[in-house]
Amino acid sequence: MEIRVIQSSQKLAKRLNVAAYARVSKTKDSLLHSLDAQVTYYRDLIRNNKQWCFKGVYADEGISGNRDNREQFQRLLEECRKGNIDLILTKSISRFARNTVTLLKVTRELKAIGVDVYFEEQQMHSLSEEGEFMLSLLASMAQEESRSMSENIKWRVLERFNKGELFSMTILGYRLKDGVLQIEPNEAEIVKYIYKRYLDGEGILTITKELRSKGWNTRFGNNFTLTGVRTILKNEVYTGDLVLQKTYRENFMTKMPKKNTGQKKRWVVKEAHEPIISKDIFNKVKEEMAKRHDAASTNSVNPKKNRYPFSLMITCSHCGRHYIRGKNLVRYLWRCTTFTTYGKDACPSKSIPEEVLIKLTNEVLNISEFDENLFKKQVKQIVVQEDGSLLYQMTNGDELLKTWEYKTRSQCWTPEKRAAMSELLKKKNAERRAKNG
Repeated sequence: MEIRVIQSSQKLAKRLNVAAYARVSKTKDSLLHSLDAQVTYYRDLIRNNKQWCFKGVYADEGISGNRDNREQFQRLLEECRKGNIDLILTKSISRFARNTVTLLKVTRELKAIGVDVYFEEQQMHSLSEEGEFMLSLLASMAQEESRSMSENIKWRVLERFNKGELFSMTILGYRLKDGVLQIEPNEAEIVKYIYKRYLDGEGILTITKELRSKGWNTRFGNNFTLTGVRTILKNEVYTGDLVLQKTYRENFMTKMPKKNTGQKKRWVVKEAHEPIISKDIFNKVKEEMAKRHDAASTNSVNPKKNRYPFSLMITCSHCGRHYIRGKNLVRYLWRCTTFTTYGKDACPSKSIPEEVLIKLTNEVLNISEFDENLFKKQVKQIVVQEDGSLLYQMTNGDELLKTWEYKTRSQCWTPEKRAAMSELLKKKNAERRAKNG
């Protein structure tokens, strides 16, 4: 008797690469706990299915589904475009996107590259025959629900304003309790210090550096910035008065705030709470700011922004600020604005010589002579890495990393530069002698 084993010709089904998306739109603790529960649920669900390969749970905290700029949502889409994900699990249409246009745009793009989205509450796959019709219908309902919620909140805010009451406010020096601002003593001392130093004649930059050196932080525990200090000096809240609806949101989907310059009604509430700064001091600061502004305008030629090809094109990976052009004794350099403003302790980023920027950019563009139009057309931005290397992010989605070697100070001193420096010093000495008679 002969026994032969005949192997099956049936191929094993390919395991699907599965990820999940979760989101909560508010930063309340209870909702963030809900987000943690969602993440745990999806992670266990995917890992326990032998037909699925776990590709992560992408979760956005405190961000509206009406917005397209959700960081984790965009990362998820990038992974799909790279072919790394076959199926996305999500709780519901409203968790994925409330905006009908965004929902249909994304699901259609994913459908074109073969990525399915499963909405648990609706028990629906985006790749199914009825998927797009149902998505369009249900997303419209979700968007209308979002509009209704926005209008209800807006109505409640305006009702509070009509009564001269705050709806919400987070500001250095105060805490909102039962609709009234109450002084927070430690932070109030920082506010007083800022006003005093300004009236002592110090500039906003000097005050900002002093606050940082003392280790004093903003309401949210961050370092003070020039903008933050300037805002404190211009805020009438510290005199005990309130101006309500300084800003408003024009679109319930984008929720982007706009400055109210007369488009909407405003409310002024006098002596609404205990002041930190007297009106006399506040008015003196206001007058001093106007004087300094007038003096600066008289002495300034108001140079245009973006006047150099690399302006607003170079970003620091350490702090996220742009690089600006400057000059030392021998050459032009591009430095991070945080570094130039607050020093190395605030941002230990590397300076990039302009000739290095041009050389590396020419190599990336494969050209022998720098072409600004071609540069702006093909390069989206340049990100300076921690080690000083340059990551070129191209408009077509490619990324190119270019490294270069730092020269020591002695290596930078070519005979030509030494001669130029000698002439410069002779000129300065002659000017000094002439001035002193």
